Amino acid sequence: MAQSAIVQILDFQERYRPECASLVHQLPDWFGIEASNRAYVAALGRLPTFLVHGQSVLGFIALEETSIDAVEIHVMAVAPDRHRTGIGRAMVRHAEGWVRSRRRSILHVKTLAPSHPDPFYARTRAFYQALGFHPVFETTAFWGVENPTLVLVKFV
Repeated sequence: MAQSAIVQILDFQERYRPECASLVHQLPDWFGIEASNRAYVAALGRLPTFLVHGQSVLGFIALEETSIDAVEIHVMAVAPDRHRTGIGRAMVRHAEGWVRSRRRSILHVKTLAPSHPDPFYARTRAFYQALGFHPVFETTAFWGVENPTLVLVKFV
């Protein structure tokens, strides 16, 4: 899929849950905590969830309303062979539209902070910053000292 290709975003349907779970397991560099993985997959559909489907699930995103003004990207995954093809960007743009349709103005996401030397999460931070997200603060309150968290925010 070329970066300029049109990506169709679908609403989550229960029949896609096994493929989404499989996709999470294809990304161990980002999804390395099994209990968290199970919780992410369990949240699909309970939270507003959207996906890109071709021959299989190519990506998905789940959103969580966290306040009267804000929505969090709870989880997002893109098939490893589809990174840098526009799928993640399209899903975030779709999420921005969904946030605006709910009359919310803030989209935010938590990711591993730059104080942790993980190169995969450096790519994640660069992705979000390229889409206009701004790092706001780093904390150990969410995931502990071993997994410092960076909160990034975008006004939509």
